[in-house]
Formats: sequence, structure tokens, C-alpha cells
Amino acid sequence: MCALKRPFDDQTQGRILIETLAVTRILDAASAGTLVLCNSAALEFENRQNPNAQRRERVASLLKRIGRPEPATVRVFARSEDIVRLGFSDMDALHLAFAEHLKADYFVTVDGEMLARSQQVQLSVKFLDAVGAVKELGL
Repeated sequence: MCALKRPFDDQTQGRILIETLAVTRILDAASAGTLVLCNSAALEFENRQNPNAQRRERVASLLKRIGRPEPATVRVFARSEDIVRLGFSDMDALHLAFAEHLKADYFVTVDGEMLARSQQVQLSVKFLDAVGAVKELGL
């Protein structure tokens, strides 16, 4: 979710601007059919919690372009509980459980804490920051 919101953040900070360019490149590649992005009930839920209506609507538009959200299942919730025990927050764990459930190759984020935690655990999805994803995927 934080990567999808990055283009709507204050672009005066260098890091945010660079991450925005990377996220935009990823979204463009998905629109061109070069990549497949995943949507989930967790992304939809988290976006609905955003108190900023304009930002919420913009991200909702992006999520619609990505496609129909994968519904939550008992298995996804159970896996998210396992991931919480690895030190991730409840919401981050749910996103990761969906990524595993959808057999995603990559989990792209701009969340520094999540990236740091990912270096200490083993999951079936590879973590990348947005800039690293652009490099790895040759975008």
C-alpha cells in the first residue's frame, strides 16, 4: 500500500521523488502488460481506512486498474498470524500472506522498517524496494 501511495506524497524530498519515479515505472509496465500486479482484499481494506479522501480515491483508481481483489480466506489469515510472529505488523503480515497465496515473485515496498525486517526472515516472496524492483526487472 505504501508504494501505491508514494506518487501522492510530498515530492520535494529526494528519496520520495526517486521512489515515485520507480513506482510509476512499475505501474506503467503493468499497464503495458510487461508485469502483473496483484490486488487483494487487504489492499482494498487498508485503502478504505485512509482519512484523506483525495488520496483514498486516487489509490482506489490504481487498484481498479490492477484488477479484481483476491478475497481473504482462512488460510491467508492463518498464514498472516505466522508472519506476525516473525515480527511484522498485522497489516504488513496480511499483505505478505496474500503475496504468498497469490504466488507473487516479488513484494515491492517503500517501507524501510518492512525492508529491514525482511532481511531477517525467510518467506517465499522476494522483497524489493521500488528502485531495486526497477533495476531487477529491467524497467
